[in-house]
Amino acid sequence: MQPNDSILINVNIDNRTMRLRVAVKDEEDVRLSAQVLNQRIGAFKSFQAQEPIDRLSWAALDLAGEVVRHSKSHRSQDELLEQELTAIEGLLYT
Repeated sequence: MQPNDSILINVNIDNRTMRLRVAVKDEEDVRLSAQVLNQRIGAFKSFQAQEPIDRLSWAALDLAGEVVRHSKSHRSQDELLEQELTAIEGLLYT
């Protein structure tokens, strides 16, 4: 089997089984993603939500916020690196 071949897998999200077709090379990442999502959903179970979609929505918002924060942090690091490279170039060419 080649890494780009696809397989059918079952993942469980908040006690709901989903059948997905994924690339063989991505199977481990998909399963880990489902595990992370279930952990986030579990963190919101104490909120006594009436509908499972509420827990899923809160978990999705929480994960999206993490992506945004990471993106901002990454941009800041890129800007600092660019400033440092500019300073080094200035030293090299003066």
